[in-house]
Amino acid sequence: MKIQTLISVLLLSMGASIAQGQALPTAESSMASTLGPNLPNLDGVFHYSLSASEVIQFGYYGSGETTYATDLSGNAAYTSQNTTRPFSMLFAGGVVLADQTAGGTTSFWNISASQGYVTRHWIFNISDSFSYLPQSPTTGLSGIAGVGDLGAIPTQGPGAGPIGSIITTSGNRIGNAVSGSVERTLTRNTSISGSGSWGVLHYLDSDADAGLDTSQVSGTVSLNQRLDARSSIGVAAVYSTYSYSGEGAGLNTPDIETRGINVFYQRVLSRTISVNASVGPQWVSSSNSTLVPDSTDIAVNAGISYGYQNVHAGINYSRGVNNGSGVLPGALSDSVVASAGRNFGRDWVVGLSASYTHSAGLAQSLNGTSLVTTNTIYDTVYGGAQVTRRISPHFSGYASFTAASQSINNLVEPVAPNILNSNFQTFGFGITFTPRSTNLGQF
Repeated sequence: MKIQTLISVLLLSMGASIAQGQALPTAESSMASTLGPNLPNLDGVFHYSLSASEVIQFGYYGSGETTYATDLSGNAAYTSQNTTRPFSMLFAGGVVLADQTAGGTTSFWNISASQGYVTRHWIFNISDSFSYLPQSPTTGLSGIAGVGDLGAIPTQGPGAGPIGSIITTSGNRIGNAVSGSVERTLTRNTSISGSGSWGVLHYLDSDADAGLDTSQVSGTVSLNQRLDARSSIGVAAVYSTYSYSGEGAGLNTPDIETRGINVFYQRVLSRTISVNASVGPQWVSSSNSTLVPDSTDIAVNAGISYGYQNVHAGINYSRGVNNGSGVLPGALSDSVVASAGRNFGRDWVVGLSASYTHSAGLAQSLNGTSLVTTNTIYDTVYGGAQVTRRISPHFSGYASFTAASQSINNLVEPVAPNILNSNFQTFGFGITFTPRSTNLGQF
C-alpha cells in the first residue's frame, strides 16, 4: 500500500509540466515552486507494485448493459536525491482482459519522466509524458477506473494532458506532451523564465468517428517576483496554437490560435494551506473566422491545497481554450477538479476525486433553418472513491467505485457512437503486491 502514497508524492514533486499538455492560463516560477506545505522527501528509491482486479461496469457500452473484465496492472516510481540534476520517472500501465462486448483485450500505459539541471543562476528542465489508452481517462493515476490507483494524495492523470476531459468510450489513442523550461535568476527575489511545449493526440483507428487528431504548440515568458518567504507574484505572456488532422478533419476544423497576458499570485497561508491564482485576457483567432470568429475571453486558473500529516486535499478551477479533447475543433472550458485522501493508521487508506467540465465548442453552426448560430456544449462529470486495506507487509486489498455522466446540448449533427451521452458506474475489487523497493541512489 506504500506505493500509492509514494507515487502520489512523486507526481507532486515532478510538477504539472509533465501531465499538462495544454497551455494553462498561468505560469509558475521555480522560485514560487519552493513554496508549499509538506513538500515531499526525495528518497532515491525505486518503488513498484503489481495489482490484479475484477472490474464490473454498468451502462458503459450502452444503457442496461453490464460488462466484466479482469485487469492486471502495475505502478512504478523513482525520484533521485540529486538536487543539482533532479530526475523523476513514473509508470502506470496494464492489460484489460475482457470479452468482445467490453471491447476485448486491451492495454493502457502512462509513462512520464522529468530531468532538471540547476546552477547558481539558471534552472533548466525537460519533461515528457506519454499515454496509450483504449478510452477516455477518468479517475486514478492511469485514468482507468477500477484498477486500484486512486491513492491518498491528489494526483493528475492523463486526462490533464492532450487527451482531455470529454468522455469517449472507445478508440485507441496516443497522447504525448513534451515540455522544456529555463529560468534565470536576476536578483535574490526576481527571475525571468520561459517555457515551451508540444503536444499531440492521435487516434490509431482509421474510423472517422474515433476522434480528431490534434497537435498543439505553446510558449510562455514570465517575470517572477518573490514578495516574501510566503508569497510570490508575476506576469506572463502565453501563446498557443491548435491544428487538426486525420479522418475527421477538414474545412470544419480550422487551425486555432490563442494569445494571453496573465497575472499570477501564490501564497502559503500556513504550514498546511497554500493558494494560487492566475487571471488575464485571452484572445482567440482562427484560420476560418466565419466558422470560429475572433473573440476575447478571460482565462482563469485558481486553486487551494491542504496537507497535514495523514490528510491531503485540493480543489482547482480553470477556464480557458483547449484542443477540444479530440471531439470538438477547439473548446472553451470551465473545469472544477477536487480530490481528497486520508491514511487511517497503518492499515487503511481512503481516496476521493471528482471533476466537472463544461466545454463549449468554438466552432459555430446554424441552428436548423435559423440564422442564429449555436455552439455544441458538453457537460461532463465523474467521481471516484477507493478504500484500501493492508493485509500484510507486502499485500493489500481494495474496493473502488466510479460514476460518470455526460450530456450534450445544441447538437447540430448526429453524435458519434463512441461519445458518451448517458451515465455509467464502475466497481473494482482487487489485491496489490508491493515487493521490497530497490535503492538506486543518485544518477
